[in-house]
Amino acid sequence: MRKSEKTGSFYQQVYSISFEDMIDVWIESFHPFGTVLVICDAGNYFNLLQDCGILCSQLNAYNNKILTVEILGVEEAFKVMDNIKSTGYQPIMYLYDNAKLVLDNIEP
Repeated sequence: MRKSEKTGSFYQQVYSISFEDMIDVWIESFHPFGTVLVICDAGNYFNLLQDCGILCSQLNAYNNKILTVEILGVEEAFKVMDNIKSTGYQPIMYLYDNAKLVLDNIEP
């Protein structure tokens, strides 16, 4: 049985990154142009999302928690968001256009 030791080491290079900042960086890096819908916790709802017209595959999902969907325009994204909400499933969603956050469905 190993006994835990106190080393007295302190780690000074410690940073806090918000979930939203990580999504922003991902969108800026991989989707700088066009309209992108970000759906959180998508891994649990693949069949429902497929019924809403989002072609996502569990084979490529790994431990997916976030799904990014490129959509042709902001109006079309609103339709997709409304379609998802109409099923009773209301994931956290972020809508980006040209790497800028347009809106999210997080209530203040």
